[in-house]
Amino acid sequence: DNNGVSRGRMPLNKYRTDRFLFIGKEMVYSYDFNKIAFTNRLGRVTKTIDIGNYEFHHDFMYDKKHNKILCLVNDKSKDTIEDVIVSVDVKSGKTSKLFDCEEILPLMRSLAVQRKGGLNTYGGTELDWIHLNSFDLIDDDSLILSSREHSSLIKIKNIYDKPELDYIIHRGTIYNGTDIAKYQLKREGTLIPNAGQHTITVEHDDSLPEGQYYLYMFNNYFGRATSIPSFDWSLYPNVGKFTKGTSYYSKFLVDEKNRTYKLEQQFALPYSSIVSSVQHLDGNIPFSSGMSKMYGEYDKDGKLIKSFSYEANKYSYRVLKYNFKGMFFW
Repeated sequence: DNNGVSRGRMPLNKYRTDRFLFIGKEMVYSYDFNKIAFTNRLGRVTKTIDIGNYEFHHDFMYDKKHNKILCLVNDKSKDTIEDVIVSVDVKSGKTSKLFDCEEILPLMRSLAVQRKGGLNTYGGTELDWIHLNSFDLIDDDSLILSSREHSSLIKIKNIYDKPELDYIIHRGTIYNGTDIAKYQLKREGTLIPNAGQHTITVEHDDSLPEGQYYLYMFNNYFGRATSIPSFDWSLYPNVGKFTKGTSYYSKFLVDEKNRTYKLEQQFALPYSSIVSSVQHLDGNIPFSSGMSKMYGEYDKDGKLIKSFSYEANKYSYRVLKYNFKGMFFW
């Protein structure tokens, strides 16, 4: 709670849960590498879903209109990881592949190389060429992906019918000389670019013209791309190293009509080269900085309200805050 007192705990099997979803009167979360639990207000498990030959990683969201849970997954039959999204039908429990980024960005997949040592972060030999670490729905049939490996924000449209690339926000040069470059939005003004970012989130504002919306994120501002050794970081001034740098809360205004983006708000956060999160809740900005082993909350102007630090052998992947209205509180 706001005083740092633990108010409860939940049993999991072998995998963390990356967030809570609230569907109807139930709370939904992953509790194993490929299993989802639905619990009622008393904490009783009412239903579980097994997603089969896929394994969760990083993030999942609820699409209320289609009554589906969309999940970032590893397809265990592939020689790549962290590049597939599936949909899970809440009513039937059926899992279907939504799209594979290999099919949308085949050139980038073909140009990627295995990291030094030949093993990925899971200890396997599958190629981690795009490293999707979060996503959010933009509207009924499109979403935005965060690729840590590319330091890119990637919009995919027509996700249920014919998924295809719509635009990319990227400051570097990895797409130069390819057909992908034409999809890049034009940057207006100056800003600290997104690099190794996490928890990309869409925020719509009724005061904005049609076709405009905000994207905000924990901008780790970390300069590493293990599968793209030719990545030119010269366009990222003072980009961070693994243990030293500055991270940011970054909020961009996207204008799809004019194919542009610009900085709306930005302030420094405790540095974390990997993991971490920001969110908007009740007018404030809760955050976590995994490598700094800190979490807390800022007001809307970036003034720190309160923070907590903890001791751990590793770190928390992300910290999210919920008010649990309609679930545990009324």
